Amino acid sequence: MGYISGVAGLIIGSPLDVLKVRLQAQGDSGVSRSIHSNKNSLTTMVQNEGIRSLFKGITSPIVGLAGLNSILFASYSASMRLLETLSPTPTSPSYGDTYQPLSHVFAAGFVAGVACFLVSTPTELVKCRAQVIASRLDPNSSAAAQKAILSESGSWRVAKDVVRRFGLKGLYQGGWVTILRDAPGYGVYFLSYEGLKRVLDIPPGETGGINTWKLLFAGGLAGTLSWASIYPLDVIKTRLQTQPHLITTDPYSTRILPISSPTRVATAATSLLSKSHETQRGLVHQTSRQGHSQVLSASPYKGMVDCAIRSYRSEGMGVFMKGATPALLRAFPVNAVTFFVYELVMAELQKLE
Repeated sequence: MGYISGVAGLIIGSPLDVLKVRLQAQGDSGVSRSIHSNKNSLTTMVQNEGIRSLFKGITSPIVGLAGLNSILFASYSASMRLLETLSPTPTSPSYGDTYQPLSHVFAAGFVAGVACFLVSTPTELVKCRAQVIASRLDPNSSAAAQKAILSESGSWRVAKDVVRRFGLKGLYQGGWVTILRDAPGYGVYFLSYEGLKRVLDIPPGETGGINTWKLLFAGGLAGTLSWASIYPLDVIKTRLQTQPHLITTDPYSTRILPISSPTRVATAATSLLSKSHETQRGLVHQTSRQGHSQVLSASPYKGMVDCAIRSYRSEGMGVFMKGATPALLRAFPVNAVTFFVYELVMAELQKLE
């Protein structure tokens, strides 16, 4: 039941997630040059790419959802039990039940966030790359080129390409910033949820009646607050994971050459021309050709600090909130469902005990 509800939440939130990633990925690394400027709304995405574009990359999080939620809630529950053992808590004056201080809740959520890194990094990396590759689809290009992009943007195709080119460690590109995002993010996530439950006076284990709406509200708001607290880190994570030289369908644009070297640029241009048959197969289309010479002038990010500095210098402070609106809108319904199902399952388990 929990898995099905989680999948439903992913499907509902997918269009806004695709829009979020596309807005985040635009930057001085060259990704913005492969994303058409008019693709900044769900309407234009559907018009240019079809309804399938709204669900690009969704396979990866769906596959990883069971493992992610299992690790998340198991780690959280285990951490709460450990903290309870180390520091027994007082009794609730309202219901006579024991409850732990919110500092314990935040700490347990923090630990759960670190544990989730094992699943969240590869699933999000594949998802983000699939979404950005799909954004290169040009409705004015040939049918062969469009078919090639749709094929290249499949989640399984992306995952296999990452492993083939970079090995299993390639699936953990952006791993450190993912940990820095998830650990405090999940701390805020559980802290907000538990705090709101107490403010709304929801008795432990009560999920029916008015408490249903209270739980849905608490879960949705907790998800929104969690995303808001760590959103700039999510922008950096997306940019690190979707750099052009890591995801390009053009093998020659992976050769990052300094633009100040005429000889190397000329050599790269000659190589591109000699590979014109690839254009006929649809593997290199007009937009990737146009982006190639610009990618040459942009070196890969050295890490999250370099990414943050370069993004700020080229786009200002506003860059760290790119895509925030669709992200926050998506967070409420997805997390409302997630936490409510969690409460239902916990209530049933308590009855069995």
